[in-house]
Parts: sequence; structure tokens; C-alpha cells
Amino acid sequence: MSIGLNIKTWRKHRGMTQYQLAEKTNLSRSYVADIERGRYNPSVETLDSIAKALNIRISELVDDQNKNPDPHEESELADIPIERLNQYTLSYKGHTLSKEEADDVIELLEAALKRWKK
Repeated sequence: MSIGLNIKTWRKHRGMTQYQLAEKTNLSRSYVADIERGRYNPSVETLDSIAKALNIRISELVDDQNKNPDPHEESELADIPIERLNQYTLSYKGHTLSKEEADDVIELLEAALKRWKK
């Protein structure tokens, strides 16, 4: 899979528009679109910015063997009662995470645990 297609796949998985990704990365929407279409090869700095905006590692964008993120994949944390999850508040650098952000963090943790268990 190309870098542009990986970016597009991850962007959509995160529920972001090209405009939102462009805003988070200080890039123009048209440049983001051109990267996704493979018209331009982004610099390492641009890839780093995009990866940070998508909350992933650069390697997730450049890996040809990268699997598409599956938003419908069964969560290993699904059996935890919601009442128990609600007693915790996640924060990062002084920012309290929204439910959507917290869900993204949990997805990242689950993916990391799967890699470590291999």
C-alpha cells in the first residue's frame, strides 16, 4: 500500500476530513489531497506531523505491509462493565481526553499489546 493510501486509510479510520488533517498539520487541504493521491512524496517532517495528528507512528504510514485499520474489530476491553470505565478520566499533557480520544488511546494500547504478545 502506498504512503498516500495509508494516510487516507488512517485519516478515515480516525473519522477526519482532509480539512481537519490539514488544520492539525498546518498543511493545505489540497496538499493533503495530493499526498493521498500519490502526486507528492511528503518529507520526513511532514510524515511526522501527519503521524502525530493521526496518533500513530510514522512506520504505520510507510509500511507496505501495513494492514488497514479495522474500526469494526472486536475490542478486547469490551467485557469491562461501562460503570468501571466511567470511573477513570484519561488525560495527556494537562488535556482531559474526550470519549472519542480515550477510545483512540485504548485502540492504540490494544494494538501495542497484540504486537508485544507475538
